[in-house]
Amino acid sequence: MLGAEGSAEDESDSEESQSESTQVEEDLALLEVITSVARKSKNLNQKRQRTSTTASPASSTPGSDESHADDEGEGFLTAKSHYVETLENMWAKKKEFETFKENRKQERHDQIIALEKEKLELRKKDLELRKWIQDNTVMSTDISGMNPQQQKYFLSLQDEIFARRFGAGSG
Repeated sequence: MLGAEGSAEDESDSEESQSESTQVEEDLALLEVITSVARKSKNLNQKRQRTSTTASPASSTPGSDESHADDEGEGFLTAKSHYVETLENMWAKKKEFETFKENRKQERHDQIIALEKEKLELRKKDLELRKWIQDNTVMSTDISGMNPQQQKYFLSLQDEIFARRFGAGSG
């Protein structure tokens, strides 16, 4: 019964790990797209800077292409910082999940140990009960029909049982 519960928990842990792994893969793909866009933006900015250095001084007004290029650079930095923040959050969640898994594993381990201790106690009680039944059988055996050797043997067993139970011999 415990094995089935452990399997179900392991399966749910596995499913959660797979879903988290899929999420990481998606985030890595998103990072590649952002990096690609950033490179294109940087190339575009460099082209604009080259054209703006050859252009007339009147073209670098606040509403011109140069100020627009600065806005795109800031947008990239904002997207990058947002992505870094997202990755940090994911990493924190992953660590939290791993801690959760370790705690569940420890709980299962503790439960197994408790069950094993209980099992040993039950075995001990079972042995005590079997010994008590065996002792009662020896104590209640009618030795009147036995030969003298058998009578001596059963009397010595009865003396041992009596001594064990009451701490004194019968004499």
